[in-house]
Amino acid sequence: MSLADKSASMLLNCPQKFYLGEEGRVGLDSGGLQRLLDEAECRTLLMRYGPAVDWRDRTELDRLFWPDADVDLGVFKGLGAETPEFLIQNAGQSLRRWHVSSSLSLKVDGESAYAESYAVTHAITGDGSAEMASHLFLGRYLDRLEKRGGEWRIASRRYLLHGQVSDAYVDNPALAQMTKADDLGPAHPLFSRNRA
Repeated sequence: MSLADKSASMLLNCPQKFYLGEEGRVGLDSGGLQRLLDEAECRTLLMRYGPAVDWRDRTELDRLFWPDADVDLGVFKGLGAETPEFLIQNAGQSLRRWHVSSSLSLKVDGESAYAESYAVTHAITGDGSAEMASHLFLGRYLDRLEKRGGEWRIASRRYLLHGQVSDAYVDNPALAQMTKADDLGPAHPLFSRNRA
């Protein structure tokens, strides 16, 4: 089978609806294009979670969850409307925090989407002097998103913990001149500059 035949076969068997447009370019029909746009919006929404928690950005957190969302983070179970307040209070217990989601698996099905992503959270607790601790959490999020009125938000989130490690922590003196991510939040001087 020639490369052109293989390419044509792949296009015909693809779940998206392709067509041959001007000058022989391949394009998508409106349904396929909408699916790609929805996938991009869902991915963007899920990736906004970590920075919103780290910066304790209430406005951004309010835009991530539907008010009636079912949220189960293990240490918190409640509605989407209650979730931002919990996340801000919980984040406020650490001097520094860092949330990252990766390996996102996403399936859009009309006005709903289902996602699974790995979650890594690191936090430094203490006041920056003695008795600081480092905490590492490894887990995954199982999410259901819904599109309502043209907007995607989380309708259900469940966190599954894989493991957690805590230990005493001391800042490395060789890195003393580096700017630390202490007390990220709306009062931080870099808050408005870094919030898109």
